[in-house]
Amino acid sequence: MGEQVIVLTDLTKQYGRFTAVDRICLSIQKGEIFGLLGPNGAGKSTIMKILIGELSADNGNVTIGKDKTIGYLAQYQDLSSTNSIYEEVKSVKQDIINMEQRLMGYEREMANLSGSALQKLIEDYTNLEHRFQMLDGYSYKSEIEGVIKGLGFTSDDFNKEVGKLSGGQKTRVALCKLLLGKPDIIMLDEPTNHLDLNSIKWLENYLLNYKGAVLIIAHDRYFLDRIVTKVIEIENHKCHIYDGNYSAFAEKKKQLREVQLNLYLKQQSEIK
Repeated sequence: MGEQVIVLTDLTKQYGRFTAVDRICLSIQKGEIFGLLGPNGAGKSTIMKILIGELSADNGNVTIGKDKTIGYLAQYQDLSSTNSIYEEVKSVKQDIINMEQRLMGYEREMANLSGSALQKLIEDYTNLEHRFQMLDGYSYKSEIEGVIKGLGFTSDDFNKEVGKLSGGQKTRVALCKLLLGKPDIIMLDEPTNHLDLNSIKWLENYLLNYKGAVLIIAHDRYFLDRIVTKVIEIENHKCHIYDGNYSAFAEKKKQLREVQLNLYLKQQSEIK
């Protein structure tokens, strides 16, 4: 049994007389990659928005693990920052950058200290440097560059102003920031819409190696087939969970439809 990140219990949401989702129960664990499927209007985005607190449920409970963080990428992003792409993405690592600056400050101070004062500073430096290492502080610059380029930008794009980018480019910048923030659960709504084939392949590899949990809404069946470990289908406002990738889900659905059809035909023949 893996570590639970989010548990939904009897989650219900209505819009007037229309029921979006009805008594949804779901457990999301660390290391799992879920594909969230269903026709338009089935309630997929509603579930995600309840998870991030943008919407409130009418009934039921959402339990998020202690100290667990959620990163959410909506389909459309409206970033109006005057930062360059690189500076905007780098802002996610501000805590690590602050640590780096403090370490450099400690190094400068050491030259002017001795005795117990120096010993105390060395202890502070060692503790901070350990935390810095644990957060991969020495590789954050290459990590930033790798993610930006992985999602389809070139070195020539790094200095472009975010506010002047196209909608698709802004969404890619937002995805860069989300991935570099390393939340415990990543939630993506149609993440491949603005990616080319190379970027999609890069994202697949990134998510397959991600240590947290992932929840994806996507119509790209090939993308889902390559990465998901479970499929959540929202059908008639209810939640059905299938183990395996998209192909396994499609085969299971085919078998269920055949069983239902045979049952229907049998009932019809008995009526006659």
